[in-house]
Amino acid sequence: MKKFRFAGLLIAAFVLTMAFASVAMAGSCGSQNFVLENGTGRVITEIYLSPTHKNTWLYQDELGKNQVLWPGQEIFLDFDPQDNVQYWDIKVVYDNGNEEYWYGLDLFRIYHITIRPGTIATIDTV
Repeated sequence: MKKFRFAGLLIAAFVLTMAFASVAMAGSCGSQNFVLENGTGRVITEIYLSPTHKNTWLYQDELGKNQVLWPGQEIFLDFDPQDNVQYWDIKVVYDNGNEEYWYGLDLFRIYHITIRPGTIATIDTV
């Protein structure tokens, strides 16, 4: 009877260890999901995201067709990033066609970004 209890405890300990290890590994990779708040005072018609080292925009028009982000409005950007990339660039297009960029954002640490005119941002990190 004691052998079965001991084996059961070992299995339970192993399962708990593996569960904690998988949570720790997932946390170390980081979640690139974040909230983007429009603090520019202008209407945003398109949002683009790309790893900092890429020359093209990997995620295009994250708002969706015929959608806008009004001044003061927020959007939760939930995406499946490539290769656990840590640093990302953001491009927004305004309703007048002008564009603005924010570079090298650490999306492993950032959970809320308020973008402002002139490529200034207020960033909340974990």
